[in-house]
Order: sequence, then structure tokens, then C-alpha cells
Amino acid sequence: MVGKKKVKRKPASKDFPWDKLTWDDLSEWTDSRSLDRGRSYQRHGAVRNLATLSDGGLIADVTGTHRYATHISLVGSSRDLSKRLESRCSCPVGHRCKHAVAVILEYLNSIENRTLVPEADLGDARLTRIEQGWDEDAGDDFYGDDDDFLDRVPEPKRERTDRETTARKQTKSKRTITDADIAKHLTAKSKDELVDMVMQICRSDRKVKPSFIDRIMLETGDHSAVVREARKELRSVTAEEAWFNSWEGHGNLPDYSGLRSRLQALIDAEHFDAVVELGRELIKRGLRQVEQSHDEGETAGEIMRTLSIVAEAIVPSSMSDSEKILFVIDALLQDDYGLCDGFGDVLDQGFPRAAWTQVADTLKGRIPRKSSGKRDRFSDDFIRSYARKRLSSWIIYALEEAGEDEAATEFCIDEATNAGSYQRAVDRLVALKRYDEARDLAAEGLSNTDPSYAGLIKQLQDSLAKIASRNKDHSMAAAIAADRFVACPSITSLQDLLKAARKAKCESAVEQVAMKFLETGVKPRFAPTPTATKSRSRKTRRSEKNQSAEWPFAPPPEAPSNRFRVDRARSRKPSPHFDVLIRWAIKHRDLESALRWYDEMQASRSKDRFRLSRFEVEIADAVSSAYPDRAVELYCTEADRLAAETSTKVYPQAVSLLKKARKVLKSQKRPHEFEVILEEFYQRHHRKRRLVELLGGLSGQPIVSMQRDKGS
Repeated sequence: MVGKKKVKRKPASKDFPWDKLTWDDLSEWTDSRSLDRGRSYQRHGAVRNLATLSDGGLIADVTGTHRYATHISLVGSSRDLSKRLESRCSCPVGHRCKHAVAVILEYLNSIENRTLVPEADLGDARLTRIEQGWDEDAGDDFYGDDDDFLDRVPEPKRERTDRETTARKQTKSKRTITDADIAKHLTAKSKDELVDMVMQICRSDRKVKPSFIDRIMLETGDHSAVVREARKELRSVTAEEAWFNSWEGHGNLPDYSGLRSRLQALIDAEHFDAVVELGRELIKRGLRQVEQSHDEGETAGEIMRTLSIVAEAIVPSSMSDSEKILFVIDALLQDDYGLCDGFGDVLDQGFPRAAWTQVADTLKGRIPRKSSGKRDRFSDDFIRSYARKRLSSWIIYALEEAGEDEAATEFCIDEATNAGSYQRAVDRLVALKRYDEARDLAAEGLSNTDPSYAGLIKQLQDSLAKIASRNKDHSMAAAIAADRFVACPSITSLQDLLKAARKAKCESAVEQVAMKFLETGVKPRFAPTPTATKSRSRKTRRSEKNQSAEWPFAPPPEAPSNRFRVDRARSRKPSPHFDVLIRWAIKHRDLESALRWYDEMQASRSKDRFRLSRFEVEIADAVSSAYPDRAVELYCTEADRLAAETSTKVYPQAVSLLKKARKVLKSQKRPHEFEVILEEFYQRHHRKRRLVELLGGLSGQPIVSMQRDKGS
């Protein structure tokens, strides 16, 4: 406006009311972990060189494992003080971190103690450090426990001098010397210079000289001496005890570099058969060494790298094609540690079908003649089943490579009946669309599989369900889902059951039976088959009808009863599955039912103080709008339980629940009631210093005034 003098206003940040800042403001400004750890940093004196800036901000150094520069700036003029705070830090987080919290609390502490804080210039060097960001070479920040903070805070990190900085940049700028650079360097040397250089290396490095000796002997035709030395080296290194203590940083790890050098020299001289024979011995001895080692895989890695050299000699060796394949398969069958994984590439060399046929016949000769089809965990067949399954898998693979797919399928079926490998045969028949055979074999597998092998039972049942679904018969899948739901009631298993029932067009009836089971704990019965109905008396059928509900489908195919298993559930009185009922009610927003089931659960478990399933917070979150009083009650109940724990680590969780209760009451315009709740809570737990300190942030009072009250 013309003629009117402009009034220069102070920046809004200058008027920031530090003395009105509350813990709630800081809680909204950063996360609870940063707030909690920032308090510990400030309390243990981690903030140093605190200063104010001319624009009202703060700058300070915060010492953890490293020293970080932290800048607090003030922006805007919102009534919400948390929206007027901004921070930047040279730590990896860089924004609203624990270091920023520590700086703010240190400044509030200076206000409370009326301590003079010096003013820094806006050109403070620490602002430049913050702009440059986190120095990755400095390492990670301190992430230990706050309780031992004082024992772990090191001295401030020394600033690099200009000379050190220049030297560091020069070191980083040095380029890497490549093999091409080394070749160029050697090419420029004369013959005499190269000889002198090599002899000097031989004298200074004990590992280089034997390599030259081996190559000289191989060139003169004395390869047997090199093989003897290699075998001697192999037996020596595999006989060493392999161990390493990672905590203390020492141990004994075998060095296979000498053996690798000799094996490579033999390959370069085309003595492939010798390398293969040495490899055969190395596999046997190496597996024993790895089995007895106490390291973190270093020994296995050394042997694996050595065997990768052996793999190069297999194909060019004088063995027949079938012998080469069998060498690889035998190595892989022995290996339980992945040492021979490099051998697998040998099988991709395109061997003729006749060789694969010969391999399949040889491996078939190793299969035991007799084996019980029934898999019992107490039988010898079970102990040998793993090895037999691996061997038979290679036979199937060899037959497929030989082009004999039908023979592979027949062998797979035979192994199912002879050794119990039903699932593999069923999957193969399904892939070939021979569904009737697959169904019959799966049913046979269920009747011959030990019931204690729940995983195998489940796979066979799933296969039967898939086969039935192809014929538009979804009732079997629903029956299997119902059986699993009853065995392990949960929201997931209930959803799977209803999904299967929807396809079988009986979802409504199934849901009624499932809910009755959840409410009573009485297992539903399956609809009897015509044969089973005739075999039962009228009295038995009437008794079953009165006892439980009935699924609208026949029972699923299952394994025979397990004579070793004790059904403990039968000895207990059936009771509702409250956990599933509560979560199902919450999921469908039936809040009244959720509360009702919770109350019934509390009544039935009044004497159970150590129950594992807790729903207080879950229910309170769901009903906070519709039933605020119950939500507040549940939040406070769970907060009391956590506060009664001996571990101080759960105290922040208790305070968080009280905050939720306060929020509910505030939304109901009843904040005064929370003051009563907080006072009663404080009276019950006033002897717990750490908890009382956290509770102070719930009063809504400014942090500065709270510190003054505490000091008085």
C-alpha cells in the first residue's frame, strides 16, 4: 500500500516456544525407537558443542560409535509444534533421528537449568559436513543396548588433516593393475631379466618353486613322480584337522592350493586319467574331512574348487562314455555337502543313448531285490529309503536320456509299490494325463504310508483332489479341507474350506457345520458312504446324529490309523475355539460377537494366567469406535499386564497402549477421565523408575516444566 511503512517481521522460527514442547510433540515428530534412544543419548552426555544459530535453529555434535553433526531447524508458524521442527544429520538416517532427539532434549535441559548456550555462525563447518552426508567409510552407527551406552561411547573421531585428505584422494584415484598390464610389463623385459625375476620369486615364495619343478618333470616325461607328489599332498592336506573360531579369529584351515597347482599341471600335460583317479580319492577323503570339520564352510569351499579342476579331466579321459557318466553319478550320490556340484556340467556333453542305457542297467543292478512297500519308521527300509530314492531318480533320468520314457514310467511305478515312492509316480502319471492310474496309485499310497508322515499323506490327498477336480468332482477337495480344518482350526484353514465348499456348491451348509464345531469343539462327522451306513446299527446312527454336526460330503481318503499315536484331544473335554471365533467375528465386523466370545474365553480361562493367545489389543483396535469404553478397558488391562513384566523392554509397549486409550477418550470428549486412569496406573507402578519416566510423557505437560517439577 502506497505511503504505508512496511513492518519487518521476525522469522517465525525465532518465536518457537521451546518451553511448551511436549513429549507428544516429539512422539508425533519421530518414531518411538528414535525417541527412546535419543533420551538415552542425551542422558548419558552424548551431545557436545551445542550452539544456537541466528535463525533460531540448533547445531551440535552427537557422539555414538562415531561423531555426527546434527542441525535442528525451525520452520512455519503452525500451532502443531511437531510440524515446525526439521532436522538434518550426517548419520546414515539423516532425518528425524535419535541424534536430533538428543540435541533437542539437551537444549530443553539447558533452558530448565538456565544454562547459557553460545551462538554459532550460519557458516559453521558442521553445516557443511551435514550437506556432504554420511561418510560410508566411517562404518555403521551405534546400535547396542542403551544400558551399556557409557561403556561403549568412544572418543570423538579425529578430523583428517588436509594432507591426509589429499593422500586419501590420491589412493582412491589409483587405477587397478590388470593382467594385460602385467603381460605388457613382462613383454618389455629381456630373457635374462625374466629369468632373474622368476628366480627371485621362487626364492621368496615357497609355493612357486614346486610348481616349476612339477612342470619340468612333466616335460621330461616323469609324470609318475608328479602323481606321487600329488597323492602325497592330497593325503596330507585331507588328514589335517579343519576348524576355525570366528569369535577369536584363529584356527586351522587346510590349504589346497598346492594340490590344485599339481592337478592343473597334470591337466596341462594331458594326464587326465591320473587326475580322475586322484579325484576319486579326494572325494572320499574330502567328504570325511568336511564331515569332521568345525568351520563355517571354508574347508568345503577349498575342496569344491579343487574338484572343479578334476571335473575338467573327466570328459577327455580314456574312460568309456558310460564309465564317465557313472563316475559323475557315483560322486553326486556320495556327496551330501555339494562338493561335486561342478560335475553336473559333464552330463550335458551329449553322450550317446547307448551309453545312458548301459548306465541305467548298471544302476538297476544296485537296487535291492526285496523291499517292503509299507513305509514304517522303525524298519530297515526307512533307513535306506533316502539313498534308494536318490539312486532310483538317477535310473529314471538315465532312461529318459536314453529315450526310453515308457520304461522310465514303468520303473517309477514299480518303485512306488516296492519302495513307497508313490508321490513321484503319481506326479509322473498326472503329467502324462493317465489320471485313472494316478488315482489308483495315490489311493494305494495312502493305504500303505505310515500315518506319522503327515507331509506325504497331504501330498497324496492333494493329488487325489486335483484328479477329482478334473472330473468336476470338487467334494473330495472339500472333504480334505474339512479334515485339515478340524485338525488345525484357524482363519486360514477355514477360508480354504469355504473356498473348496464354494466349488462343491455347498458353502452355506459347510459354514454352518464349521461354526458349530468352532463354538462347541465337537468334531463333525462325515456323511457316511452307502456301505458304511449299512454296516452301522440304527442305535449307533442315532447316537452320532445327536452328538455332532455332519459335513455334506463323504470322508476324504486317508491313511490307516496309527497305532503309535496317542490322540490326546480325546481325553480332553471339547471346548470352543475362541481364537478363531474372535478373529472371524472381527474380520466380518461382528463386533458384538467378538466381545461376547472374548468374555466367554475370559470366564473359561480365569485360572489360566499364562495363556499364549492374547486378543486385548486386537479387539480394542476393532471396537474402539463402536464400544469406546470396552476399548479403553482392554487397552488398560493389557498395559497393566505389560507393566507387571520384569523386563523394561516392554514398558514402551505399555505406554503405547495407554496412548491409544487416551486417544479414544479424547475422541469422546472425555480427556479428564484419562487423567484419573493415568494417576491410578502411576500409583500401581510408581516404584518402576524406567516406566515412571516414560509415563511422564503422557501428562501433556511441557518437557521443561516437567523437568522443573522433577528437580524440585
